[in-house]
Amino acid sequence: MDIVEKRGSALIVVLWVLGLLGLLVSSFVFDAHIELKITSYYRNRTKATYLAKSGVELAELLMRKSLAVKNVPEGGADESEWWFGHSKRLNQGLSIKGFVKTLGEGTITLDIEPEPARRNINLLKEDDWERVLDVGGIPREMWESLIACFFDWVDPDDTVRENGAETDDYYSNLETPYRAKNWPLDTVGELLLVKGFTRTILYGGVLETNDVNQEVISLSGIDDLLTTYGDGKVNINAASDRILLTLPGVDEISAGAIVEEREGIENSKGKKENTSYRDVNDVFGRIPGLDPALRNYVTTDSGIYRITAVGTVRGVTRKIWCIVRYANKQMTIMQWREEDS
Repeated sequence: MDIVEKRGSALIVVLWVLGLLGLLVSSFVFDAHIELKITSYYRNRTKATYLAKSGVELAELLMRKSLAVKNVPEGGADESEWWFGHSKRLNQGLSIKGFVKTLGEGTITLDIEPEPARRNINLLKEDDWERVLDVGGIPREMWESLIACFFDWVDPDDTVRENGAETDDYYSNLETPYRAKNWPLDTVGELLLVKGFTRTILYGGVLETNDVNQEVISLSGIDDLLTTYGDGKVNINAASDRILLTLPGVDEISAGAIVEEREGIENSKGKKENTSYRDVNDVFGRIPGLDPALRNYVTTDSGIYRITAVGTVRGVTRKIWCIVRYANKQMTIMQWREEDS
């Protein structure tokens, strides 16, 4: 009986050892699988980052080519090149949206937008702000306070406007205190430091309220309408209909007409004719009934561009967003941000 018990005990010990070994092996296999996944992700992430950087270089190429396309004769050999149509759009002051180019095992998705297609936030007057907030869907009862707080933030003095906010009466009393800038904004995102401006107001979403009986208010936001670059004039060849609606005297009908007229129609050969606006006089000549005051708000020139380049490799994406100035055949980077898309 003792021998049987000893053999049974030995068998149990062996089974325990085999079980532990099995757990160890499973653990090693699981760890190796996770490490392989992580290594693969970071490898693809690195590749996606370089693809996004290549997208910025591609944008510079298209800008350089845009200087030459206007001299290409009708039916010239360059018209068949992959870059021709995109460079021609830039030459005409138009945006490039959703251009996709395959490179190796990944893809580059590229947007190039003339930055003056947005409103320069530092040059907005009070009535400009009202139109911006209206397009962003911000409730009218919030306008007066938001506008006052903005001008208190950027003006050089510490005098508090009615419904506004300065350092001593508001910002210094916050849980994490700071001072009003009293200087123009460097980025649109800086608005989040200004009293009343929330992420919902800036980027859109559902407006929070303490009244449970109040109807839900969804905002489209104002970030896509604003920039901190340019002389305040909007590139009418690239501005979206939302941005056009922030200009004096422009309603939905005239905004739609401006966009439709500039984008052109296909001719009998299937090519879009050049119908971008040559200058401000051309705009008024082709779109009747526009407010004469609009002349002081629009342009057809651009020297500053917003580039968004997204690199994608096996489902892993990286995005580079930058503001550049292109002049004298050279691109100067003014802002640069990298992020996971």
